[in-house]
Amino acid sequence: MFERRLKTLFALLTFVALVLIVRAFGVQVMGRAHWEEEAKSAMEDQTTVPTTRGRILDVKGRELAVDVPCIDLAVDYRAILLEPEPKWTRNLSRERLKKRDENFSKLSRTKRSELIDAEIEVVKREIEAMWRALAKLSGQTVEEMDEQRRQIIRLVETRRRIVWFNKYERATKRDDDQNSGGAWYSWLLGDSSQNVDIDKFDVQVAEQTQKHTILPNVDYAVRNQLEREIEKYPGMELQAGIVRAYPYQSIACHAIGTLRAVDQKEMVDKETRSQQTLEERLRNYHPSDRTGRDGLEAMLEDQLRGTRGVKIAGSMGEVVREIKAQPGKDVRTSIDVVLQASIEETFKKVPFSAYADAPVDDLAMPGAAVVIDIKSGQVRALASYPTFDLNKFDELYPKLVKDRINRPFTNRATMTALEPGSTVKPLIGLAAISERIIGPQDTIECSGYLVIRGKKYTDFGRCWTMSLFKIGHHQVPSRHPHPTGFLTYADALERSCNVYFETLGDKLGVQGIGEWFGKFGLGKPTGVGLPEASGLLPDTFDGPASQERTVSWFSAIGQGQIAATPIQMANVAATIARSGIWKRPTLLADGPATESRDLHVNREALIEVKRGMTNVVSGGAGTGTAAKMSEFPVAAKTGSAQAARLTVERRSASGELMRDAKDRVIFDKIALGTHAAPNPVAPWYRAIGETESKVSSHAWMIAFAPADDPKIAVAVMIEYGGGGGTAAGTVIHRILEAALEQGYLPTK
Repeated sequence: MFERRLKTLFALLTFVALVLIVRAFGVQVMGRAHWEEEAKSAMEDQTTVPTTRGRILDVKGRELAVDVPCIDLAVDYRAILLEPEPKWTRNLSRERLKKRDENFSKLSRTKRSELIDAEIEVVKREIEAMWRALAKLSGQTVEEMDEQRRQIIRLVETRRRIVWFNKYERATKRDDDQNSGGAWYSWLLGDSSQNVDIDKFDVQVAEQTQKHTILPNVDYAVRNQLEREIEKYPGMELQAGIVRAYPYQSIACHAIGTLRAVDQKEMVDKETRSQQTLEERLRNYHPSDRTGRDGLEAMLEDQLRGTRGVKIAGSMGEVVREIKAQPGKDVRTSIDVVLQASIEETFKKVPFSAYADAPVDDLAMPGAAVVIDIKSGQVRALASYPTFDLNKFDELYPKLVKDRINRPFTNRATMTALEPGSTVKPLIGLAAISERIIGPQDTIECSGYLVIRGKKYTDFGRCWTMSLFKIGHHQVPSRHPHPTGFLTYADALERSCNVYFETLGDKLGVQGIGEWFGKFGLGKPTGVGLPEASGLLPDTFDGPASQERTVSWFSAIGQGQIAATPIQMANVAATIARSGIWKRPTLLADGPATESRDLHVNREALIEVKRGMTNVVSGGAGTGTAAKMSEFPVAAKTGSAQAARLTVERRSASGELMRDAKDRVIFDKIALGTHAAPNPVAPWYRAIGETESKVSSHAWMIAFAPADDPKIAVAVMIEYGGGGGTAAGTVIHRILEAALEQGYLPTK
């Protein structure tokens, strides 16, 4: 009997042991991946360690953007909620009562509850007063401050949804539908049409109990005031923070760019990518993060952004795992900030004269300049004017964003595409000679009028000499007339003859012009990495066939169906200087060699284009003598592009666009100023002509130097600057002086 019982007990113990072994095998082996993923997900409740953003350095190692310590004003998320979190409010009230009355714990439960309820109302009133005070301190309305709170709430709720989704995805082992843009994506962004109740799953994230920055980088005076009153404001804290600093303030502001708060979509995009390691998850965006808004800060976001660290604690509070924070990588840009500063300074004093012998005014004028290192394709300067102080961006934004006349936030170097005027004439000659339409030494007579197949066009197609002096290039300029009026390619460049290039444009046609302009990089972004306008090419013309011929004439002199940006035209100059080798410009000093290609331009044409462009600056009939340097020869081409009247959209007091009865936006014309009566809202917007009634042209100039051994290429565009030879030529000269001083050009 005893022996049978012993055998039964042994069998039972054996069965239990087998069950435990099978269960352990299932948990530790078959379910290993599941539990590893669950362990990873536990990081949401652990302490994260902040990181720093990498520095942006100029080509010589100077700091253009760097993180520095500061003091932020932060508020507990539970007080940010539009209705303070009840449990937190009750606990805070209880602790305040205990602190004030050491006998509080000895009171009856009913009495304690009454006192806590009353204290909760006090806490709520203090929280409301805190938000009013913060609105006043930050110069915002209470409504604007409430919207800031709502944005934080939306981001934290998005984070909760992301965490829930990641856990759900891992648990169910579903296919990677998260990148399909399906219903779950809308739900993560807060689409109420998706009937998923996250609260059923009780998902908590660290941000729900953390403090969130409300006023970053508070100044000393505000800090002192808040420190004196901080006890009055529940949930508020002054804490160590990091702010992005820009030591050179406004210099290269458009190229460097700015930061902004992360938005919901960016959080979702990062979190829902397939991720295998905890280290990868630590790079995800959190609600308090800032990301590149534009410029290099946006272009280099992945390199500059650091990886936060984490400390994972065990059940007894001990640290069981720690991953140290990794700072972002420093990036060295190709820009020389000292050269850039000199260039931006030149735009503050641009010479302007309404007509010959009129007074010359030095005006601060809007425009752009680009300098490219010819050998490497690296951009040494990417200037746009007017500028703004990067350190005061948030403070200045509400005012400057409304300045639709000066448009200080526009990066004119890459985003302003205008008719480039006569700066495209070198390309027309290169195209025509390469296509064997004309020989390098063949001539075309300029009598002042365009003549096609024996027909003289007097209404349009005239040379600028006829428009101004009623004569052709036989007599112009008076100090250096052409002996015959029959111009070679180099002659036509030196004198900027419209008739010569219109004649070639007629033979190339809009398709031929568009093809060759495209080879040199016009009509499409250069690929430098920043947002760019594509511009416009004549082969996109879709008007009546009867007008196509005139389109080819005007396009050949840079007017009408053609638009280009300063960086495109700088790269055109660099391509000519490289003897027809196109190279993609770059803003990185340490990056790989950029893409390049041979355009197979006629060799004799390249010799003539360089000779003609050199004579533009140093020849007796040159239009760009203002750019002349004593140290070395300069090759250049001027351009004056017709400009429309300056207009701005009419807006209501609330900022809404105003429209007419046909739902068209209404534009208001800005009044032209004069030397005697400048327009105070646009002092640089001046009339030209003897009667000072005409709209000034946009001034252009492209150049490379030294002409006989090119090192750098330059393009300058000045809005409403008048003649390219005077305004843009003067700026080019100053840029070459600055480049010489910084060692980018040789001395004698």
